[in-house]
Amino acid sequence: MKKRFIITFAIIIVLIVIIGVIAIGIGLYNDFKQEGELISECKEIMDLSNAENLDTEKINEMLTRRISAGEYLQVEDALKEYLRARFQNVTRITEILNNEKLENILTIDNYKNDGPEFATTKEYIENTKQELQDLKKRYEELFTEETVMSYINNKNLDSYYADFYKQELIGNLEDSKDNIVEHEIDGIITILDSSNSVIDFLITNKNSWKIEGENIVFANQELSEKFLELINDMLENIPGTLIEKDFGTYEIPVDWIESAAHSTNDKFFYVKEGQENENRPNNISINEGSNKYAANEHENFRMAILNQLSMQIGEDENVEVTANGSNTKNGYVVYTFNIKDQDNTTTQYYIVGDYKYILVHETTFGDSAETDSAAQKIIDTFKWKE
Repeated sequence: MKKRFIITFAIIIVLIVIIGVIAIGIGLYNDFKQEGELISECKEIMDLSNAENLDTEKINEMLTRRISAGEYLQVEDALKEYLRARFQNVTRITEILNNEKLENILTIDNYKNDGPEFATTKEYIENTKQELQDLKKRYEELFTEETVMSYINNKNLDSYYADFYKQELIGNLEDSKDNIVEHEIDGIITILDSSNSVIDFLITNKNSWKIEGENIVFANQELSEKFLELINDMLENIPGTLIEKDFGTYEIPVDWIESAAHSTNDKFFYVKEGQENENRPNNISINEGSNKYAANEHENFRMAILNQLSMQIGEDENVEVTANGSNTKNGYVVYTFNIKDQDNTTTQYYIVGDYKYILVHETTFGDSAETDSAAQKIIDTFKWKE
């Protein structure tokens, strides 16, 4: 009887161990399942938030629902509280950027309705600029580790869950941050500042202008020229579309596009929108290259390029070459080589770096003013990636 009891007791112990192992296995399975579902949920929300056409209803539905349990529910709460803050921030930025009031500041209707004191316009410019600055600051804060972790640290969870939240769900903050958002904010602030200068000019000279039909007319030529100068300065300073490549960033005019049909992994072509299907459109290409010269040896680099062009052209009397050097607005040395023949004009702009360069290659057939301006914007705004 005693022997049977010992055997039975041993069997019970084995069964308890087996049940324990099964329970642990089930628990691990549930944990892995919840982690996988949370990772998928996070990715889908981020993809929806980065889509060109936002499905706000779907995003809000996903941010509101909960698919986890236990400690993972608290991780999900932290994740979605953080993602909601990001989504609300970007949504408000988008609302401001798309507000028709921005487009109407410098219109005849606004001159009629709010001039000559422009009290409503001035208030709108000041408030909008301040809100954009606050939103930009908040956007930057949302991509700091301190802010990200503040959403999970207040849950008092084991470090395992905090690490899962940080590494698997949030990931690399630099990769998820969209530099275009900050670029767009800076661009609108620039436009607001320029618009404010125009409005201040109209207020200062309120007794010297009037509206005739759809035109603003000034009392004398000097005021008219000053007004046009302010408008032209504003147009020249309107930010373009930010382009990000492995080697750096630059802007193209808002009415230009990257031609996917002609671009490669290493060279990128740009044309004015609407001309991409023409036989010979004016175009600009950009690519990175390497050389054997340090940045402070740019004179040697210049001579090497000039010698190379001379060899290519040879003694062709129909080709005219001019060269000059300058600096970009960001302080880089740039050498310009203009090659003109009977059919087209090619201008090569070499932005010099340390043992590397960026070639902005402009090709024009006929009138080049607009393409020259686009190339200059690329050069002026180019920044090497650090």
